[in-house]
Amino acid sequence: MGPSASAREVRLALKKTSASESGFFNFSLSAASLLFSVAGLLALYAFGIFPAASVSARDSAQGQSRVTSPVFKAGSGEHVARHGSELAGAGVDATYSQPSGEALRQRAVAPIRGNFTAAWRSVSGARGYRLDVSTNKSFSSYVSGYEDLDVGDVSSRTVSGLSPNTTYYYRVRAYSSHGVSGNSEVMAAIVPIPSSGLIINATFDSSITSSANSAAIESMINQAIATLQALFSDSITVSILFRYSDTGPSGTPLSSNLLAQSNYVFYTIEWDTYINALEGDAKTGNDATANASLPPNALSTGIIPTSAGGRAIGLDTPPGMFADSTVSPGGPYDGIVTLNSAQAFQFTRPPSAGNYDALRSTEHEIDEVLGLGSSVKSFNDLRPQDLFSWSSVDTRNISDKNSRYFSIDSGNTEIVSFNQSSSGDYGDWLSASCPQANPYVQNAFSCADQFSDVTTTSPEGINLDVIGYDLVSSPAAPIANSATNITSNGFTANWDGVSGATSYRLDVSISSSFSNYVNGFQDLDAGNVTSRSVSGLSPSTTYYYRVRAANGAGTSDNSNVISAETSAAPTPTPTPTPSPTPTPSPTPIQGPTPKISNVPAAITAEATGPSGSVVSFSLPTAINAQNDNVPVNCSPASGSTFPIAVTPVICTATSQGATGTASFNVTVRDTTPPVITVPPDMKVKKQKQPRRHPEGANVMFSPAPSATDIVDGAITPTATPSSGSFLPMGSTSVVVTATDNHGNSATKSFTVTVVSKLTKKKHR
Repeated sequence: MGPSASAREVRLALKKTSASESGFFNFSLSAASLLFSVAGLLALYAFGIFPAASVSARDSAQGQSRVTSPVFKAGSGEHVARHGSELAGAGVDATYSQPSGEALRQRAVAPIRGNFTAAWRSVSGARGYRLDVSTNKSFSSYVSGYEDLDVGDVSSRTVSGLSPNTTYYYRVRAYSSHGVSGNSEVMAAIVPIPSSGLIINATFDSSITSSANSAAIESMINQAIATLQALFSDSITVSILFRYSDTGPSGTPLSSNLLAQSNYVFYTIEWDTYINALEGDAKTGNDATANASLPPNALSTGIIPTSAGGRAIGLDTPPGMFADSTVSPGGPYDGIVTLNSAQAFQFTRPPSAGNYDALRSTEHEIDEVLGLGSSVKSFNDLRPQDLFSWSSVDTRNISDKNSRYFSIDSGNTEIVSFNQSSSGDYGDWLSASCPQANPYVQNAFSCADQFSDVTTTSPEGINLDVIGYDLVSSPAAPIANSATNITSNGFTANWDGVSGATSYRLDVSISSSFSNYVNGFQDLDAGNVTSRSVSGLSPSTTYYYRVRAANGAGTSDNSNVISAETSAAPTPTPTPTPSPTPTPSPTPIQGPTPKISNVPAAITAEATGPSGSVVSFSLPTAINAQNDNVPVNCSPASGSTFPIAVTPVICTATSQGATGTASFNVTVRDTTPPVITVPPDMKVKKQKQPRRHPEGANVMFSPAPSATDIVDGAITPTATPSSGSFLPMGSTSVVVTATDNHGNSATKSFTVTVVSKLTKKKHR
C-alpha cells in the first residue's frame, strides 16, 4: 500500500543481505599449503563456520550478484526504516577486514535481568526527582551511580547492574526551583536469582552517552530490552550496540527520510542441519503446531538465520560484528541498532502529535537482529521466517507475487499478512493507511502518534517463538505477608517474590471480597518490588490487600488476602478554659498488666491441602499481681486451619481492667513436590520418513504422563522430549518434570526404544 505523506507514515524499506566472495580465508589444498589449510580450517571451526553449502545471493534489480563458496560464511545484513520516499535499503557486502583502530567511546550496561524498577507517585509542582539506592535501610552506603541521582521528571526508573539474590532499598526526593523535599519512605526490592532466559546485552556508544537526552534514550532502550527478555526463556546472550546518530555505523550519513537502521550478522546453514536443530528445539505449543507444517523436502540448499537466531536453536553461530558494522572473527556484536537523531523521536509514551515512538522502532530493529526477515528478492536460500509463508491452505508462497501471510498451521489460520510492496520490507507486515487499527511493531509502514509492543500473542512474538525463541509461561501466584509501618492513614503492603515475575499488581479494598477498591489501588503496577506503600487511608479502618505476579506471558492468580487495620487518629489537644474546681471523686483502681509466659516459639507447618494446615499449640499462661492465674485467649485459636502464609497469633490476658498481650508466628509452607505417574517403558516400530530424514518414529506416550500435588491438585507435567516428538532409532530416556505453584519440582523418567520391527511374544 502506498504511503500517505499527510499521515506521516514510516516505511520500513526492503531488507538486503549479501555475502563476501572471499570468506574469511582463501584455501589451496595443494601439498605446499596443506598445513596452512588445516590451521585455517581449525580457525573456521573456532569461529563457528563449517564446511558445507554456499550462500547464494539472488541476482536481482538491487544489484546483488550470485556468490558460491565452499564454507558457511558470516555476512552483514542491513535493515532500514524510512518515511516519505520510495528508496529501498541497500545491501551490505560481508567484509572481513579488521575494524578501524579509532577508540570508540562506548558504555556497556549489565544484562537487564539484574535489575528492578523503582516507582513512586508524582508530586504536584515537582520539576524532577532524585533517587538513592542502597543495600541497607540506613543508606550508610550507596549502589554505585545511585546516590542523589537526578532521574528527571519521571515516576519510575530502572535500576540495573545489580547482584542477584540481594535486597535493595530505595528512596526519592522531589525538587523544584524552591528547593528539595525530604526523603520519601524507604521501599525494598529483591533482585532474584536469575532463571534461564534471554539476555540482551546492550552497549551504548558515544552518540548516546554524550547526548543531552542520554538518560531518556537509555531508559527507553532498557525498556525495549526488558520487554523482549520477559517474553523468551532461551538461555542465550545477544550483544547489540545501540546508537543515536544521523550517520550509520560506517560513518555514512543517513538519508533525511530514514528513521532507524539495524545491521546484523547472518549465517547460511545446510537445510537438514537447520531443520533438525529447529525441530529439536521445540518447547512450546506454537512450536509443535509450526513444526508439523514444515516441508517434507528441502525448498532451498540452505537456510539463513542471524547469528542470534542460530544460537537460539543450538547452532554454533557466534557474533562477529564490529562497531563499524564490518564482520570478522572476534567481532563482539550480533548486531547494531541506530536511531536517526535527525528525526522527531519521542522517548516516552504516549508520543505527542507528529512524533515517532522510539520504543516501537527499537523493538522492531532488535527483532531484526534476533532473526525476523524474509529472503524474498534477496536470496535463493530461505530465511527461517519463510518456512511459515502461505498464500492459502496447504499452498506456500515465497515470492513477491500475489498475497502472502504468516501461518503456523499450514495456512489454515492467517495470523498476519506479509508486505508485498517493493518499497517496504518483505519480511514485515502488510500495513493499512495511517492511523492504523493494528499498529504492530513489525508493520512495514509505521505511523507517527501510534505505538505498540511485542507480546506473547502479537504476530512478532509468535513468529520469534516458531523460529527458535521460546515464549515464557505466566508466573505462579505470590504469597502476601503481613502489613508493616501501620499508621492512622496508611501501611506498607508486603509479599514474597515469585520466580519469573517482572512486576506485581496490587489491589487494596475495604471489602474482603474486593467489591470496591481504594482510589488508585485497583490493579496498581507496583513494579518489580516486594513491598508498596499504601497511603491516603482513613483511621481505625480495616483494609484488605492482595497481589498478582506478572511477566510478558501474563498475570498470575490472586495471592492470599491480608487484612490491616489503621490506627486511631491522634486526639487533638483542647484549649483549656477556666472552670470551677471540681469536687474530687474516687479514681478507679487499675491493676498491673498480667504477665504472660510460656508463649510458644514460632511454628512452621507443612501444608496438607489447598487451604493450608490445621495447627495446634499449647496456650500460654498468665498471672496477675496477686499471682492468681488469668485466662489466656489466642486468635486464631489452637486447632484452626492456617493458610499457606505467615500468620501472627495474638494472645491476650485481662485482669482488673489491664490487658497483657503476647504473640508468635505460624508459618504454613508448601515444600512437598508433586507426585508423577509415567507410562511403562515402551517399544515402538520405526516409521517411514521423508527422504534425507533420519530413521525413527513420532511417538505418542500412552498413557500420558500425569502429576498430582497435595496443594494444587492435578498438574500438567512437561515431558522432554514431548509426546508426539520424533525419536531416533535406539533407546531414548524421556524425562518428565512437574512443578507446583510454590516452585516444588519432581522428575521421573521412562524409556522409549525405537526398533526396526517388534518381536511378537510366543504363547505356549
